[in-house]
Amino acid sequence: MKHFLVVIVCAISFGGHAQFWIQKSSFGGVGRHRAVGCATENKGYLGLGHVNGTGVDISYKDWWEYDPSSDSWSQKANFPVNDHGATSFVVNDQPCVGGGSALNGEFYTFNPDLNTWTPIASCPFFNPGDTQGFSVNNKGYVYLGTQLAEYDPVTNSWESKATTPMAFGSWTCSFTIEGSGYVKAGNKLYEYKPAHNTWTQRANFPGASSGGSSGFSILQRGFVTCGYVGGLGTVTDQVWSFYPGTNSWQLELEFPGTSRRFPVAFAIHDRGYFGTGTNGINLNDFWQYNPTINTSGMEELNPFSWNVYPNPTADFLHIRMNEDIPPNTYGELLDMTGKSVLRLMLSTGENEVDVQSVVPGTYVFYMQHNGVKISKQINIF
Repeated sequence: MKHFLVVIVCAISFGGHAQFWIQKSSFGGVGRHRAVGCATENKGYLGLGHVNGTGVDISYKDWWEYDPSSDSWSQKANFPVNDHGATSFVVNDQPCVGGGSALNGEFYTFNPDLNTWTPIASCPFFNPGDTQGFSVNNKGYVYLGTQLAEYDPVTNSWESKATTPMAFGSWTCSFTIEGSGYVKAGNKLYEYKPAHNTWTQRANFPGASSGGSSGFSILQRGFVTCGYVGGLGTVTDQVWSFYPGTNSWQLELEFPGTSRRFPVAFAIHDRGYFGTGTNGINLNDFWQYNPTINTSGMEELNPFSWNVYPNPTADFLHIRMNEDIPPNTYGELLDMTGKSVLRLMLSTGENEVDVQSVVPGTYVFYMQHNGVKISKQINIF
């Protein structure tokens, strides 16, 4: 029986532990894309969006609540208008939704306890939408082009903030880590620090998606899921995480469902949730991403001890397997597009790989054994 060790261009996984996608109860509404979603402390919310595959554009206004404790959906009060491509953020543990195809700067807040929508002050931008807003320290942030606005629920008012470093177009995504918001636009990533009202460029996004992804953050990492590649006709299943502490990206386990663009994602209690979107077919499946446990939810996995050195390297890479591995265990070096660069057989103990002919760049040593996948970043110069 052959076993596979894969070396992929990326970064290090969470301490070498397995990461898993778990399919959950499908979204309560019909399949759609360009929907909007967000999460309060204990619940997730998803709705709006549209379908247009027949040439007829049908927008929705239904609004659904997801309870992770029971893995169930319940329909709530409809949004005031049919809309798609809206943007959202959460303040006072309440979703705020606005913009999109049907609104200019109007925003509404949803009260989960009362099951009601209430208008709030209008955003100063005309028709913000097809972007993923973010929240930091109980304030909401919406961006359009080079403009950024902050919503303060205490005063029910908006304030213009620092100009963005580039014009953020449609179909960007964002996530929040501690006191900063992060926006991915194309292959660029920028961090906004409200405390200083400043933008900082971070490490470029190395993945395939050029837009139409969705973002969420858990365990001090931001995640970017799926999206389209170049044009709308090609979609990806890639999942990448960004760690601010090292300013680095890591390729995670690929999304096991249907590749798609324009999905919705959010996080609840250190679990990512992801669903809807389209690949030409509108989808309503819904998934949980758990970075630390297996699908039975019972234990963390670290299947074997291994070392890769020197790193970075320019000539030879040494892979030391500190425990017995099965015979016919193979490794493969892949570039950022998934193209095979090197393939090798591994054995227990020391393995030496000649990488002098490999184009300099960042790669990830990614091992799969008995369904468990672990990875380490490799830099070749």
